[in-house]
This record gives sequence, C-alpha cells and structure tokens, in this order.
Amino acid sequence: MSKRIVLVPFIILFLTTICYAMELNELNIQFSEDLSLEEVWAEWLDSDDYFVMVTPDNQVIMETKRVIYPGDQYLTADNLLYEVTEVDQDQHIAYTKLLEQVELAEHYFSISQLKTALGLVAVEADESPATGKIGVYHTHNAESYVPSDGVDSINGKGGIHEVGKAFADTLEKLGVNVTFAENLHLPHDKGAYRRSRNTVLKLLAEEPDAIFDIHRDAAPSNAYAALIEDEWVTQIQFVVGRQNQNLGINRQYAQSLKKIADQLYPGLVKGIFYGRGNYNQDLTPLNLLLEVGAHTNSKDAAKRGISLFAEVVDFYFYGPVEERQQNKEWNVWSVIGSKTTIWIIIFLGLTSIAFYVINAGGWQAAIDRLRRK
Repeated sequence: MSKRIVLVPFIILFLTTICYAMELNELNIQFSEDLSLEEVWAEWLDSDDYFVMVTPDNQVIMETKRVIYPGDQYLTADNLLYEVTEVDQDQHIAYTKLLEQVELAEHYFSISQLKTALGLVAVEADESPATGKIGVYHTHNAESYVPSDGVDSINGKGGIHEVGKAFADTLEKLGVNVTFAENLHLPHDKGAYRRSRNTVLKLLAEEPDAIFDIHRDAAPSNAYAALIEDEWVTQIQFVVGRQNQNLGINRQYAQSLKKIADQLYPGLVKGIFYGRGNYNQDLTPLNLLLEVGAHTNSKDAAKRGISLFAEVVDFYFYGPVEERQQNKEWNVWSVIGSKTTIWIIIFLGLTSIAFYVINAGGWQAAIDRLRRK
C-alpha cells in the first residue's frame, strides 16, 4: 500500500482539528488552564446596583446583578447580536458593539439524537415514543420572588421550586414525562454549580431529551414584565456558558428553541445571554439555564410565563398536541379494528360450522359426511 494513501486519514484528522480550533476561537471560548471549575461560574454583585449592558447608542439591552465581562454576548428579542467590548466595573456598565442581525435557523436537537449521531447508541427505526422525557432541576434552590415570598432568598426550597413545578406540571398535562429533581445545592454561591453536577448526571441517566436548570434573575421588575395574550407574565431569558466545549451546539439549540417560542408566543423569550461561565453545560449541550423573571416580579407571573414556555418545549420536541392526539386515536382504533376483524372471522367460521351441521342433520351426520369425503 502506498505511504501517501496511509497518510491521508492523518492529514484529514490534522486539518479537521485545526478547523475545529479556529471555530472555537470564533465562538469566543476562553479556557484558561489556571481557572478552577468554580472560577468559571457566574459571579453576582453584592451591592444594590445592577450591571447594565447598553448598545453603542446607549439603549439598555439588559439589567442584571450578574457580573458582565468583555467577550460576553447578548441576542436580543429581535435577534440583534451584541458583544461586550468594554466594562466599567465602577459604574457597572457594559459597552457593546453590534455584531449582526441573526437569522434563526430551524434545527432540532435532542440528547438521544446527539448520542445517535455520535454513534453512542444504535439507531431504532421509527420506534421513538410520541413523547419522551424532560429533566428539570434548580442549581440555586433559595431563589425567591419578593412580592410573593416576602424575601428574595429562602434557605431551602425557595419560590423558584414552585415555578419549576408549574413547568413540570404543564409538561405532564401535555403528555410529557418529567423528572423533576428538587435536590438542594445550598448555599447560593459559585460552588452551587459544582454541587449540582451530580444532579445533572443523575438526570442524564434517565435519558431525557433535554434538561432545564430553572432560575430567576435579579433585576428591576420592568426588565422581565411582558403582556402576552392579555395577561401579564415574566419573560424567559436563556443563559449559555461561553466556557465549555459544547458552545457551538448550545448556541444553535438555544437559538432554534427561541425561534419556536417567537412563533408560538412572540415576546416570551427576552433574549439569550452568552456569558462567562460553564453552568454544567459541558456535561450535555442540551442543559439550558432559564431565568424566569426577576426577584422583583410576582411568582404568579413567573408561573404563567414558564407554563407558556412549557408549551414551547413540548412543541419543539414532540410537535403539535393535536397531531399526537390524532395518532393516539388512530392507534386505538387500529387495535380495536384488528380485534373486531378477528372476532368477525371467528363468528363467520362458527356460523359456517353450525350451518353445515344443521344442513347435514346433526353432528354425527356431519362427521359421517366429512369421512365419506
């Protein structure tokens, strides 16, 4: 065999590795060997101030107590992608530049699909269930809503757990199986993400289609308030960590999910924040962090917002409920139809036997006639 032919696979592998490294650089993945896991997770302001991200003409993009860093990006509700170029740490202002108007693509992702694509599971032809499973958990269990809970933090299961339950309940009413892990990862600090990794791994063992880590932001009440279908709800903000190897898929997944939300409930998704951090999205690219309103919003408004988003998730992964119901009814009638056919055949057979016996003059005469034949 020619040496040149033998070298071809290695050359292809080398070029692929270079291209992948260039893609990671374009996506602003900033790894550092001297960063510990806890150091690449989100930081929050201790003061009563908010970080404000602004456009080049000083229009507010987002307000949050989350610390913002150069290189962070934000995709707005109208799909304008901004990148932070400079941060005034004293004034807590993040200045940006406009990168592009993003055209959201219609991709479909699920954990099982990704595993199949990577060759980790065998392909099963057309045997997937009508609805699969969704995993839900809370890294920051203490988060609460001041207007409803009286405080912004409860040492235990805060108000955010009720919002998570509303999400799970709505999905289950739509026919989706949900694993809702209410494990505690207290206290609310950077180490909470390290403690919640075990919860994510246990959820992954259930083989869900996706996992959602449900939080609430800290921001002024008007930052998340939205009127959708004549009802006040809190918007949903996606958070994607820039410092994990799955960022490429994380980005496409979040954007494709936003596209469906924009179609079903315009204005429900506030935007997508691509921030410095990990958020355990290195464990699976379909572990999405959701900010459901802020501590200044009511818990009821957050429940209404997350319930609408549950419909988005259901539609994204499993399609229209009406079609699933029709398919279910068709399957039921198919079973009934097949059983009916069998009984008809049995009935006709018994009727034919009875007619033959009567026509022959009795069982013995019928048997004698068959023997003569």
